[in-house]
Amino acid sequence: MHTDTVEFDLSQVLNYPITVRIKGWHSDQPLQWTSFNDDGLVAEGVFLEAPGLPLFTLGDDKGQRLCDAIPADINAICGLMPAMDFQLAQACAVSAAARQLASDAPLLFLLAVDYARQQPLSVDAFEQLLTFRRADILNAAGLRGSKSLARLVGRLKLSPMMPWELDDVRRALQQPDFLALLRHHPEVHLNHLRLLLRVRRPLWPGMLCLVNEYTQAADLTWTYRMIRDTLNLAGGNERVLAQVNSREDLQDQHDRFIERFNRQNHRNSEEKRLELAQELEEEHGEYPQPPIAPVEGIEPLTSWLELLEEGATMRHCVGSYDVAVAGGEVFIYRMISPERLTISLEHRNNAWVVGEVRASCNANPSPDTLERVRRWVNL
Repeated sequence: MHTDTVEFDLSQVLNYPITVRIKGWHSDQPLQWTSFNDDGLVAEGVFLEAPGLPLFTLGDDKGQRLCDAIPADINAICGLMPAMDFQLAQACAVSAAARQLASDAPLLFLLAVDYARQQPLSVDAFEQLLTFRRADILNAAGLRGSKSLARLVGRLKLSPMMPWELDDVRRALQQPDFLALLRHHPEVHLNHLRLLLRVRRPLWPGMLCLVNEYTQAADLTWTYRMIRDTLNLAGGNERVLAQVNSREDLQDQHDRFIERFNRQNHRNSEEKRLELAQELEEEHGEYPQPPIAPVEGIEPLTSWLELLEEGATMRHCVGSYDVAVAGGEVFIYRMISPERLTISLEHRNNAWVVGEVRASCNANPSPDTLERVRRWVNL
Protein backbone atom coordinates (compact mmCIF):
# COMPACT_ATOMS: atom_id res chain seq x y z
CA MET A 1 0.00 0.00 0.00
CA HIS A 2 1.26 3.48 -0.87
CA THR A 3 2.75 5.22 2.14
CA ASP A 4 0.62 8.30 1.40
CA THR A 5 -2.64 6.42 1.85
CA VAL A 6 -5.25 6.73 4.57
CA GLU A 7 -7.44 3.78 5.41
CA PHE A 8 -10.78 3.87 7.23
CA ASP A 9 -12.38 0.78 8.72
CA LEU A 10 -16.06 1.67 8.71
CA SER A 11 -17.37 -1.71 9.82
CA GLN A 12 -18.56 -0.48 13.21
CA VAL A 13 -20.16 2.62 11.70
CA LEU A 14 -22.06 0.81 8.94
CA ASN A 15 -22.61 -2.50 10.77
CA TYR A 16 -21.09 -4.57 7.99
CA PRO A 17 -17.47 -5.22 7.01
CA ILE A 18 -16.20 -2.39 4.79
CA THR A 19 -12.94 -0.48 4.52
CA VAL A 20 -12.26 2.62 2.44
CA ARG A 21 -8.74 3.33 1.23
CA ILE A 22 -7.95 6.84 -0.05
CA LYS A 23 -4.73 7.97 -1.67
CA GLY A 24 -3.33 11.10 -0.08
CA TRP A 25 -2.57 14.49 -1.55
CA HIS A 26 1.05 13.68 -2.44
CA SER A 27 0.30 10.38 -4.13
CA ASP A 28 0.38 9.77 -7.87
CA GLN A 29 -3.46 9.88 -7.95
CA PRO A 30 -4.58 12.29 -5.21
CA LEU A 31 -7.81 11.34 -3.41
CA GLN A 32 -8.55 8.32 -5.54
CA TRP A 33 -10.48 5.88 -3.37
CA THR A 34 -11.53 2.27 -3.27
CA SER A 35 -13.68 0.31 -0.85
CA PHE A 36 -13.32 -3.37 -0.11
CA ASN A 37 -14.38 -6.11 2.27
CA ASP A 38 -13.17 -9.59 3.07
CA ASP A 39 -14.16 -10.78 -0.39
CA GLY A 40 -12.24 -8.07 -2.25
CA LEU A 41 -13.03 -4.86 -4.11
CA VAL A 42 -16.50 -3.38 -3.52
CA ALA A 43 -16.33 -0.03 -5.32
CA GLU A 44 -13.84 2.30 -6.95
CA GLY A 45 -14.41 6.02 -7.00
CA VAL A 46 -14.30 8.10 -10.15
CA PHE A 47 -13.43 11.77 -10.59
CA LEU A 48 -15.60 14.11 -8.48
CA GLU A 49 -17.26 11.23 -6.68
CA ALA A 50 -16.93 11.28 -2.90
CA PRO A 51 -16.90 8.09 -0.81
CA GLY A 52 -20.24 9.13 0.67
CA LEU A 53 -19.07 9.78 4.22
CA PRO A 54 -17.36 12.83 5.74
CA LEU A 55 -13.92 11.30 5.41
CA PHE A 56 -12.15 14.52 4.46
CA THR A 57 -11.71 15.61 8.08
CA LEU A 58 -12.06 12.18 9.69
CA GLY A 59 -9.03 10.62 11.34
CA ASP A 60 -7.94 7.04 10.75
CA ASP A 61 -6.80 4.63 13.46
CA LYS A 62 -3.47 6.47 13.65
CA GLY A 63 -5.09 9.90 13.85
CA GLN A 64 -4.15 10.81 10.27
CA ARG A 65 -6.58 13.04 8.39
CA LEU A 66 -6.73 13.59 4.66
CA CYS A 67 -6.93 17.34 5.11
CA ASP A 68 -3.76 17.49 7.22
CA ALA A 69 -1.52 16.96 4.19
CA ILE A 70 -3.46 19.29 1.89
CA PRO A 71 -2.18 22.87 1.43
CA ALA A 72 -3.92 25.52 3.50
CA ASP A 73 -5.20 27.47 0.48
CA ILE A 74 -6.95 24.37 -0.86
CA ASN A 75 -8.42 23.54 2.54
CA ALA A 76 -9.78 27.09 2.58
CA ILE A 77 -11.50 26.52 -0.78
CA CYS A 78 -12.91 23.23 0.47
CA GLY A 79 -14.23 25.02 3.55
CA LEU A 80 -16.42 27.21 1.34
CA MET A 81 -18.64 24.20 0.67
CA PRO A 82 -18.06 21.52 3.32
CA ALA A 83 -20.65 19.21 1.78
CA MET A 84 -18.46 19.01 -1.35
CA ASP A 85 -15.03 19.30 0.27
CA PHE A 86 -13.79 15.98 -1.12
CA GLN A 87 -14.78 16.82 -4.71
CA LEU A 88 -13.35 20.33 -4.47
CA ALA A 89 -10.01 18.96 -3.30
CA GLN A 90 -10.08 16.41 -6.13
CA ALA A 91 -10.68 19.21 -8.62
CA CYS A 92 -7.84 21.32 -7.20
CA ALA A 93 -5.51 18.36 -7.57
CA VAL A 94 -6.10 18.13 -11.32
CA SER A 95 -3.66 20.86 -12.35
CA ALA A 96 -2.00 24.13 -11.49
CA ALA A 97 -4.68 25.84 -13.61
CA ALA A 98 -7.41 24.42 -11.38
CA ARG A 99 -5.67 25.62 -8.25
CA GLN A 100 -5.12 29.05 -9.80
CA LEU A 101 -8.78 29.43 -10.73
CA ALA A 102 -9.81 28.37 -7.22
CA SER A 103 -7.56 31.07 -5.79
CA ASP A 104 -8.43 33.86 -8.24
CA ALA A 105 -12.19 33.30 -8.62
CA PRO A 106 -13.56 30.89 -5.99
CA LEU A 107 -17.17 31.21 -7.11
CA LEU A 108 -16.32 30.49 -10.73
CA PHE A 109 -14.33 27.47 -9.58
CA LEU A 110 -17.29 26.17 -7.55
CA LEU A 111 -19.58 26.64 -10.54
CA ALA A 112 -17.12 24.81 -12.79
CA VAL A 113 -16.78 21.88 -10.38
CA ASP A 114 -20.54 21.67 -9.92
CA TYR A 115 -20.99 21.63 -13.70
CA ALA A 116 -18.32 18.95 -14.10
CA ARG A 117 -19.90 16.87 -11.34
CA GLN A 118 -23.36 17.00 -12.88
CA GLN A 119 -22.30 16.13 -16.44
CA PRO A 120 -20.17 14.20 -15.32
CA LEU A 121 -16.81 15.16 -16.83
CA SER A 122 -13.67 13.07 -16.83
CA VAL A 123 -10.40 14.46 -15.51
CA ASP A 124 -9.28 15.19 -19.08
CA ALA A 125 -12.55 16.92 -19.94
CA PHE A 126 -12.32 19.02 -16.77
CA GLU A 127 -8.77 20.02 -17.67
CA GLN A 128 -10.05 21.03 -21.10
CA LEU A 129 -12.81 23.13 -19.49
CA LEU A 130 -10.18 25.00 -17.49
CA THR A 131 -8.45 26.09 -20.70
CA PHE A 132 -11.55 28.07 -21.70
CA ARG A 133 -11.85 31.78 -21.18
CA ARG A 134 -13.59 32.55 -17.91
CA ALA A 135 -16.61 33.92 -19.75
CA ASP A 136 -16.89 30.59 -21.58
CA ILE A 137 -16.66 28.67 -18.30
CA LEU A 138 -19.57 30.78 -17.07
CA ASN A 139 -21.51 29.92 -20.20
CA ALA A 140 -20.86 26.20 -19.68
CA ALA A 141 -22.10 26.55 -16.09
CA GLY A 142 -25.42 27.97 -17.29
CA LEU A 143 -24.78 31.71 -17.02
CA ARG A 144 -24.31 34.45 -19.56
CA GLY A 145 -20.79 34.22 -20.93
CA SER A 146 -19.88 37.90 -20.80
CA LYS A 147 -16.65 39.54 -19.72
CA SER A 148 -18.49 41.89 -17.36
CA LEU A 149 -20.19 39.01 -15.56
CA ALA A 150 -16.90 37.13 -15.38
CA ARG A 151 -15.33 40.17 -13.71
CA LEU A 152 -18.20 40.41 -11.24
CA VAL A 153 -18.04 36.71 -10.39
CA GLY A 154 -14.29 37.00 -9.99
CA ARG A 155 -14.54 39.64 -7.28
CA LEU A 156 -17.55 38.21 -5.45
CA LYS A 157 -16.41 37.02 -2.03
CA LEU A 158 -17.84 33.89 -0.47
CA SER A 159 -18.65 32.47 2.93
CA PRO A 160 -19.45 28.80 3.64
CA MET A 161 -22.45 27.69 1.64
CA MET A 162 -24.52 24.62 0.83
CA PRO A 163 -24.45 23.03 -2.65
CA TRP A 164 -28.09 23.96 -3.33
CA GLU A 165 -27.14 27.62 -2.88
CA LEU A 166 -25.31 27.46 -6.19
CA ASP A 167 -28.73 27.28 -7.85
CA ASP A 168 -29.67 30.44 -5.94
CA VAL A 169 -26.44 32.08 -7.11
CA ARG A 170 -27.25 31.23 -10.71
CA ARG A 171 -30.76 32.66 -10.36
CA ALA A 172 -29.41 35.86 -8.83
CA LEU A 173 -26.76 36.30 -11.53
CA GLN A 174 -29.41 35.92 -14.23
CA GLN A 175 -31.39 38.95 -12.98
CA PRO A 176 -30.45 42.13 -14.89
CA ASP A 177 -31.76 44.36 -12.08
CA PHE A 178 -29.57 42.56 -9.54
CA LEU A 179 -26.51 42.80 -11.78
CA ALA A 180 -27.03 46.53 -12.30
CA LEU A 181 -26.73 47.05 -8.53
CA LEU A 182 -23.91 44.59 -7.94
CA ARG A 183 -21.64 45.94 -10.67
CA HIS A 184 -21.49 49.35 -9.03
CA HIS A 185 -20.91 48.12 -5.48
CA PRO A 186 -17.25 48.18 -4.41
CA GLU A 187 -17.27 44.99 -2.30
CA VAL A 188 -19.67 42.27 -3.44
CA HIS A 189 -20.32 39.21 -1.32
CA LEU A 190 -22.52 36.14 -1.32
CA ASN A 191 -24.63 37.85 1.36
CA HIS A 192 -25.63 40.50 -1.19
CA LEU A 193 -27.06 37.79 -3.43
CA ARG A 194 -28.84 36.24 -0.46
CA LEU A 195 -30.45 39.57 0.42
CA LEU A 196 -31.47 40.33 -3.16
CA LEU A 197 -33.13 36.95 -3.50
CA ARG A 198 -35.03 37.41 -0.23
CA VAL A 199 -36.25 40.94 -0.97
CA ARG A 200 -36.51 41.01 -4.81
CA ARG A 201 -38.47 44.28 -4.72
CA PRO A 202 -37.83 47.12 -4.18
CA LEU A 203 -34.22 47.57 -5.26
CA TRP A 204 -32.24 50.74 -4.60
CA PRO A 205 -28.49 51.57 -4.57
CA GLY A 206 -28.14 51.83 -0.79
CA MET A 207 -29.71 48.41 -0.30
CA LEU A 208 -26.37 46.63 -0.69
CA CYS A 209 -24.92 48.69 2.17
CA LEU A 210 -27.26 46.90 4.59
CA VAL A 211 -25.17 43.69 4.59
CA ASN A 212 -21.53 42.74 4.18
CA GLU A 213 -19.26 39.72 4.40
CA TYR A 214 -19.67 39.56 8.19
CA THR A 215 -23.48 39.51 8.17
CA GLN A 216 -24.85 36.41 9.86
CA ALA A 217 -28.01 34.56 8.83
CA ALA A 218 -30.01 36.06 11.71
CA ASP A 219 -28.95 39.59 10.72
CA LEU A 220 -29.87 38.90 7.11
CA THR A 221 -33.34 37.79 8.21
CA TRP A 222 -33.67 40.90 10.40
CA THR A 223 -32.79 43.12 7.45
CA TYR A 224 -35.32 41.42 5.20
CA ARG A 225 -38.07 41.76 7.82
CA MET A 226 -37.29 45.42 8.41
CA ILE A 227 -37.52 46.15 4.69
CA ARG A 228 -40.77 44.19 4.40
CA ASP A 229 -42.33 45.82 7.45
CA THR A 230 -41.29 49.34 6.46
CA LEU A 231 -42.74 48.85 3.00
CA ASN A 232 -45.98 47.49 4.46
CA LEU A 233 -46.25 50.42 6.85
CA ALA A 234 -45.67 52.81 3.96
CA GLY A 235 -48.51 51.28 1.98
CA GLY A 236 -46.13 49.84 -0.61
CA ASN A 237 -44.51 53.20 -1.38
CA GLU A 238 -41.01 52.13 -2.46
CA ARG A 239 -39.69 55.69 -2.42
CA VAL A 240 -39.50 55.66 1.39
CA LEU A 241 -36.46 53.37 1.11
CA ALA A 242 -34.62 55.38 -1.54
CA GLN A 243 -32.44 57.24 0.99
CA VAL A 244 -31.76 54.25 3.24
CA ASN A 245 -28.02 53.54 3.11
CA SER A 246 -27.36 51.76 6.41
CA ARG A 247 -28.98 49.52 8.98
CA GLU A 248 -29.35 52.58 11.21
CA ASP A 249 -31.21 54.42 8.44
CA LEU A 250 -33.49 51.43 7.98
CA GLN A 251 -34.19 51.18 11.70
CA ASP A 252 -34.97 54.91 11.93
CA GLN A 253 -37.31 54.83 8.94
CA HIS A 254 -39.04 51.73 10.28
CA ASP A 255 -39.49 53.28 13.73
CA ARG A 256 -40.94 56.48 12.29
CA PHE A 257 -43.58 54.54 10.41
CA ILE A 258 -44.36 52.36 13.42
CA GLU A 259 -44.88 55.44 15.56
CA ARG A 260 -47.19 56.96 12.97
CA PHE A 261 -49.06 53.69 12.41
CA ASN A 262 -49.58 53.08 16.12
CA ARG A 263 -50.73 56.65 16.76
CA GLN A 264 -53.29 56.33 14.02
CA ASN A 265 -54.38 52.82 14.96
CA HIS A 266 -54.58 53.65 18.66
CA ARG A 267 -56.73 56.69 17.96
CA ASN A 268 -59.06 54.68 15.79
CA SER A 269 -62.29 53.85 17.54
CA GLU A 270 -63.51 50.29 17.71
CA GLU A 271 -66.02 51.22 15.03
CA LYS A 272 -63.24 52.46 12.75
CA ARG A 273 -61.22 49.27 13.27
CA LEU A 274 -64.30 47.26 12.39
CA GLU A 275 -64.50 49.18 9.12
CA LEU A 276 -60.80 48.56 8.42
CA ALA A 277 -61.22 44.87 9.21
CA GLN A 278 -64.12 44.69 6.78
CA GLU A 279 -61.97 46.31 4.10
CA LEU A 280 -59.22 43.74 4.73
CA GLU A 281 -61.71 40.89 4.42
CA GLU A 282 -62.99 42.30 1.15
CA GLU A 283 -59.41 42.59 -0.09
CA HIS A 284 -58.00 39.28 1.17
CA GLY A 285 -60.98 37.05 1.91
CA GLU A 286 -61.54 35.15 5.13
CA TYR A 287 -58.80 35.12 7.74
CA PRO A 288 -56.59 32.00 7.37
CA GLN A 289 -56.83 29.03 9.69
CA PRO A 290 -54.00 28.54 12.23
CA PRO A 291 -51.25 26.20 10.99
CA ILE A 292 -50.27 24.94 14.46
CA ALA A 293 -52.61 23.92 17.26
CA PRO A 294 -52.64 26.30 20.24
CA VAL A 295 -51.46 25.33 23.70
CA GLU A 296 -52.19 26.74 27.11
CA GLY A 297 -51.15 30.39 27.17
CA ILE A 298 -50.78 30.70 23.37
CA GLU A 299 -53.72 31.31 21.05
CA PRO A 300 -54.07 32.19 17.36
CA LEU A 301 -55.52 35.40 16.04
CA THR A 302 -58.71 34.48 14.23
CA SER A 303 -59.81 37.58 12.32
CA TRP A 304 -58.58 40.70 10.59
CA LEU A 305 -60.06 42.71 13.45
CA GLU A 306 -57.96 40.79 15.98
CA LEU A 307 -54.86 41.47 13.86
CA LEU A 308 -55.54 45.21 13.97
CA GLU A 309 -56.33 45.12 17.68
CA GLU A 310 -53.16 43.17 18.44
CA GLY A 311 -51.08 45.92 16.85
CA ALA A 312 -52.99 48.65 18.71
CA THR A 313 -52.78 46.83 22.06
CA MET A 314 -49.10 45.87 21.78
CA ARG A 315 -48.03 49.10 20.05
CA HIS A 316 -46.04 47.51 17.24
CA CYS A 317 -46.55 46.99 13.52
CA VAL A 318 -48.17 43.55 13.41
CA GLY A 319 -51.41 45.20 12.31
CA SER A 320 -49.74 45.91 8.98
CA TYR A 321 -48.96 42.23 8.29
CA ASP A 322 -52.22 41.63 6.42
CA VAL A 323 -50.56 40.94 3.05
CA ALA A 324 -48.10 38.40 4.49
CA VAL A 325 -50.85 36.72 6.53
CA ALA A 326 -53.21 36.56 3.55
CA GLY A 327 -50.43 35.12 1.38
CA GLY A 328 -49.72 32.29 3.81
CA GLU A 329 -46.21 33.57 4.50
CA VAL A 330 -46.87 34.53 8.13
CA PHE A 331 -49.33 33.60 10.86
CA ILE A 332 -49.80 35.51 14.10
CA TYR A 333 -50.42 34.13 17.58
CA ARG A 334 -50.59 35.89 20.91
CA MET A 335 -49.20 34.65 24.19
CA ILE A 336 -51.33 35.43 27.21
CA SER A 337 -49.09 33.86 29.84
CA PRO A 338 -46.50 33.72 31.29
CA GLU A 339 -45.81 36.91 29.29
CA ARG A 340 -47.98 38.99 27.00
CA LEU A 341 -46.33 38.57 23.61
CA THR A 342 -47.06 38.63 19.91
CA ILE A 343 -45.67 35.63 18.03
CA SER A 344 -45.19 35.52 14.28
CA LEU A 345 -44.60 32.18 12.58
CA GLU A 346 -43.07 32.15 9.10
CA HIS A 347 -43.55 29.53 6.41
CA ARG A 348 -40.16 28.45 5.09
CA ASN A 349 -39.18 25.36 3.14
CA ASN A 350 -42.63 23.83 3.64
CA ALA A 351 -42.47 24.20 7.43
CA TRP A 352 -43.61 26.75 10.00
CA VAL A 353 -40.81 28.25 12.07
CA VAL A 354 -40.57 30.96 14.71
CA GLY A 355 -40.22 34.38 13.11
CA GLU A 356 -40.48 37.21 15.60
CA VAL A 357 -41.53 37.17 19.24
CA ARG A 358 -42.19 40.63 20.67
CA ALA A 359 -43.63 42.21 23.79
CA SER A 360 -45.24 45.64 23.88
CA CYS A 361 -43.41 48.31 21.84
CA ASN A 362 -41.22 45.59 20.27
CA ALA A 363 -39.52 44.70 23.56
CA ASN A 364 -37.79 41.32 23.68
CA PRO A 365 -39.23 38.36 25.59
CA SER A 366 -37.33 36.60 28.34
CA PRO A 367 -35.00 33.79 27.18
CA ASP A 368 -37.06 31.17 29.02
CA THR A 369 -40.29 32.27 27.36
CA LEU A 370 -38.65 32.40 23.94
CA GLU A 371 -37.41 28.84 24.43
CA ARG A 372 -40.94 27.80 25.41
CA VAL A 373 -42.26 29.25 22.14
CA ARG A 374 -39.65 27.36 20.13
CA ARG A 375 -40.46 24.08 21.87
CA TRP A 376 -44.15 24.59 21.10
CA VAL A 377 -43.49 25.17 17.40
CA ASN A 378 -41.16 22.17 17.18
CA LEU A 379 -43.58 19.72 18.82
